[in-house]
Amino acid sequence: MFKKSILAATIAMMTMPAFSDEDGFIRNVEMSGVLKNETAVFTQDGPTIGAKAPHDSYDVMKFENSARLFINGDIGEESALHAELRLAVDSSQVSGETGESYEFHESYSQRDYFRELYVDTEAAGWALRLGKQQVVWGTADGMKLLDIINPTDYAEMAQNVMDESRIPVWMINAERYFDNGGNVQVVISQPRENIFPGLDRNISTAIRANDPATGQDLTNNTTDPIQRGHQQGNPFILLGVDSITGQENGFLNIVPDLGSISAGFFNVFGAGLINNPMTVGFFAGADAATVAGMGVPGGGDGAQTLGGFASSYDTNLSNATNRLDWGVVDDSAFEYMDQAAFGTFASFVNASSQYVYDMPEDYDANIAVRYKDTLDNGLNYSLNYSYNYDKNPVVNMSWRGTAGQLLTTQVGANNVISLMDGATQYGLPFNGIAPILRFEQTVERAHNVGAAFDYGLDTEALGAIVLRGEFLYQRDVYSPVIDRAALSIGDLPGALQMLEGDRFRYVLGVDVTAMTNMMVSFQFIQDMNLDYIDETSTAGTVTGSRYTADFATMHMSNGFNKAEENKEFYSLFLSKPFGAEQQHRWNNIFIYEENGGNWNRFDVEYSFSDQLIGMFEYNAYWGDDATQFGQLENSSNLQLGLKYIFESY
Repeated sequence: MFKKSILAATIAMMTMPAFSDEDGFIRNVEMSGVLKNETAVFTQDGPTIGAKAPHDSYDVMKFENSARLFINGDIGEESALHAELRLAVDSSQVSGETGESYEFHESYSQRDYFRELYVDTEAAGWALRLGKQQVVWGTADGMKLLDIINPTDYAEMAQNVMDESRIPVWMINAERYFDNGGNVQVVISQPRENIFPGLDRNISTAIRANDPATGQDLTNNTTDPIQRGHQQGNPFILLGVDSITGQENGFLNIVPDLGSISAGFFNVFGAGLINNPMTVGFFAGADAATVAGMGVPGGGDGAQTLGGFASSYDTNLSNATNRLDWGVVDDSAFEYMDQAAFGTFASFVNASSQYVYDMPEDYDANIAVRYKDTLDNGLNYSLNYSYNYDKNPVVNMSWRGTAGQLLTTQVGANNVISLMDGATQYGLPFNGIAPILRFEQTVERAHNVGAAFDYGLDTEALGAIVLRGEFLYQRDVYSPVIDRAALSIGDLPGALQMLEGDRFRYVLGVDVTAMTNMMVSFQFIQDMNLDYIDETSTAGTVTGSRYTADFATMHMSNGFNKAEENKEFYSLFLSKPFGAEQQHRWNNIFIYEENGGNWNRFDVEYSFSDQLIGMFEYNAYWGDDATQFGQLENSSNLQLGLKYIFESY
């Protein structure tokens, strides 16, 4: 009720006449606003990534009502004030075991009430914009390359226009023009990160643990406040995120269940579990008689017995139905950990997990500089540099003690893993205390050197053509590296590491006009990992592969997908006005991703009047489900909207 009252009050403010007070501190105030409804439905049957249940076609994906209020005024004779307030209510965005809602406000996101507030002024020949704002560098279609000053909210992947998905932050934005026409811009900004559903900052940092006495999953207990993952049901959670925080496939939730199963192993084997060299794979391949001879109850073969241990939990621990099915397709935790010795599980007894959000302070500022100019032949260019916290989150894993101390992983005889706190072996059977696997989300500083150009020329065959390009060299950005050998023996922190390296990314584009007034834009995009890893690795006595993984798609369902060393995208953008006075417009962007991922967005804006505009949008995703776009096939959607624009003077 309180939030609805705020929305009503804001709408009322929007309809009030603006005022002018020549004697006031802020004068000549003007207000304008946009009221908008967006309603989207799924166009594909089936579950989205990490969802607990599938949806049907035409189920509601989004029902958002929003209000944006823009306020502009003069401050004295030389300065001006701008503010933007935004209220949004999306009644479809409710998630979490306890019904936690994500439909209302969240700071530094698309749903921030207080979106912009800045003052434009001048000092010593510099134009200054001071406050919470957006700075736009780069003009590539459907992607951000040089546009790295502000973070982005990917709550709807790339469907939202950049103006709405870009997250304003506090900054000092200074520009100066020179007599030769050149322009230099210096930006000092607040460090914030990109938002990906499932890696949002609101994940609880409480310890996720199962009941040590009963093994009951406390995160399914409605009296426990710990959420079982974040924004479950959001249709744009990616496979890579699901591998970390997902209810079924996220190791954040798998680890407490491994801890309880390890306790079950300890109950069966007792002290015989310690330093036990038998591997998970050997046990899974044992027939029923062999398993019975080990004194393990249940009456099934090894794989069936492991499945019995796992059946009490809802994470993806074991998919094999019997020993002949084991390892045919690795798609569950135990199958990936097939060389883990049973002695390792002694260290995991009653293990728990924790997600920690560790971000820089606001005073750890980013700095960026751009120079742009035009040559005598008409070539426009810019040179960019920034030293900033890279906007993409880094997630580090480590075993910790109850006081937060770092535990080291030691691989001993028969690949048995010990977790050490100095000279003390950690784990319930050893020092009476269970370890905690910490997932720490942070961002790291990177150097970014960029350039851009555009050049227009007239041709007899095609008329005016614009050639353009953007280039970005990044130093010390982080990529996930998977070590399958470490994973196979149960060394979880060693299995997924975030390592720094260099990347070079660029986009080349050409824009032409066809059919009188239709804009046609083609782009070639390449992302080159200059420190790509693809090698053989050894963990203990086990040999496997170690490679740079694709952060967007790595998942147990696809073998923790290997990234491309040089990833390519192709895009085609069409835009055309129509109507008697060319007052309406349709747009279509198609992006093809190497390895078979596809995204097509078709949208129309139809102006019923200068103030009332209807909107239609269709987003289709398809292709290989181990690609960035193909994995979102079941998130394809159809959207209708209506917005009302007004100004008051």
